[in-house]
Amino acid sequence: MHENFSNNRIARNTLFLYTRMVFTLIVGLYTSRVILNVLGVSDFGVYNVIAGFVSLFSFLNTTLASSLQRYYNYVGGQLGDQGYTKVFSVGLRVHIILSFLVLLLIEIVGIWYVNNKMIFPEGRQFAANVVFQLSAISLIFVILQVPYSGAVLAKERMDFYAVVSIVEVLVRLILVILLPYIPFDKLVAYALLQLLITFLSLLLYIIYTKKNFKFLHLTKEVDKSLLNSVLSFSGWNLMGSFAFVAKGNGINILLNLFFGPIINAARGIATQISAAVMGFSSNISISFRPQLVGAYAIGDIHRTYNLFLTQSKICYCLILMIITPVIIEMNYLLTLWLGNSVPEYTSIFASLVLIDSMINTLNAPVTQVVYATGNIKLYQILSASVNLLLIPVCWIFLKIWGSPTIAFVLTIVFSIICQIVCLVVMHMVFKFSYKDYFKKIIYPCVIMTIIVPVFPIILKIVIEESFLRFLIVGIASVLITSSLLYKAFLTPSEQELLTVFIKKIFKR
Repeated sequence: MHENFSNNRIARNTLFLYTRMVFTLIVGLYTSRVILNVLGVSDFGVYNVIAGFVSLFSFLNTTLASSLQRYYNYVGGQLGDQGYTKVFSVGLRVHIILSFLVLLLIEIVGIWYVNNKMIFPEGRQFAANVVFQLSAISLIFVILQVPYSGAVLAKERMDFYAVVSIVEVLVRLILVILLPYIPFDKLVAYALLQLLITFLSLLLYIIYTKKNFKFLHLTKEVDKSLLNSVLSFSGWNLMGSFAFVAKGNGINILLNLFFGPIINAARGIATQISAAVMGFSSNISISFRPQLVGAYAIGDIHRTYNLFLTQSKICYCLILMIITPVIIEMNYLLTLWLGNSVPEYTSIFASLVLIDSMINTLNAPVTQVVYATGNIKLYQILSASVNLLLIPVCWIFLKIWGSPTIAFVLTIVFSIICQIVCLVVMHMVFKFSYKDYFKKIIYPCVIMTIIVPVFPIILKIVIEESFLRFLIVGIASVLITSSLLYKAFLTPSEQELLTVFIKKIFKR
């Protein structure tokens, strides 16, 4: 009975998130094309490298965000609203202090690096500095939003989470449409628009939580044991978060140093495509996380492990289903999306980034289980070491190889290594059978990865390039993947979860 209720909740939450995802994807594709046309390839590359560099400093926020989310689910699951109050009171204070520390770090280190190390087109130094400052303020708003958005996600209010995302996208769409008519520097104007959107998002979360979660307020006294626990957990998490952020933005900075902003523009487009696709997978992870952590908090190890397996299967197969037609039709889709403004290397970058993203879908469930146990020290040390090692290795190969593509190939190799390391560490803190995991997850995923693309590739060869061919290839990918997933991959209870989700779609 409880499992059926949980399955219904997961299906409902996933539906809300997918409604958000489809809408933001459609609008995002349009706005990206407009932005690229208005800014031009060079300024688009400048914005991506600046915003990416600022987000490098967000590793502190990323650390506390994931830590706070874990404590909302864990302490809230044990103590109810009183637990949420304690976590919120600790979290808000910590994030206010963090916002000052991050801003200080950005202003000291960031300005020096932007003005002394980054490569910009002639005459764009001042605009780059303005964009840097506006991006820094945007990051502060994102940091302050975490205690509020974390409570919304922990309470599984996915409907509001989806609504805020849709509002953000609508506002971005309106502002982007107006962007060509703004009578000053378009690059600066775009950064300012991004700042307004992050402020609006923060405001909406504050208003919603104040109205709907009366128990979320600052207490006069801070639960010191909880604060120490959060900071201790965050301390080890800090290493992993920094490594993850450094991995992505470090590659971006290396590409800028070796090849300039045009290559950054190509990578920026590739990561946008990946982010759009991975949003579908992350929505499933968001839906599963409260249930998984909550199950572990009450000692239900069996359900924790089953949720871990189910999430791994569905996330991987979903991404495989989506990226297969996208990679096969990548050149056609880029031309359809961006017209003649596609930077060189974009197609190969996007394809490799999508493959890397698909591999990383198997890592999210592992991370959730380890976080649920709270034993993250060794996990963070080893996973961070693998991710950070990628940067010097990429630098060496870029010097030797002379091609930007090698950085993306190496990223895939290191993602595979990291997944193996993370599984080994998970086994130390949460006992499971390697044989069982290989049999239920790895082996079927490999088989599906080999089988699914075959027929779509044949269709591409025999049908002339057109939007109709893309639709046919996409439909073939969906039908093959979903059939194999449902009939040969899912257990009866997992089939029930998928059936509930599909029924909710048609009821709406």
